[in-house]
Amino acid sequence: MNTMEGFWSLLRSWLRPHRGISQEKLPLYLGFFECLHNIKKRGKAALTGLLGVLFG
Repeated sequence: MNTMEGFWSLLRSWLRPHRGISQEKLPLYLGFFECLHNIKKRGKAALTGLLGVLFG
């Protein structure tokens, strides 16, 4: 549970400068943030996997 609360806390602070985003675009912002979060957490392995999907 703490992991999810931490993730949402980071998401809220990341979204704060983007006030007024529409509910339609919220899934896009969430997906982008999730991607950034995973790359930061996993480091080079995530980037290698992403490039493999894009160019493989």
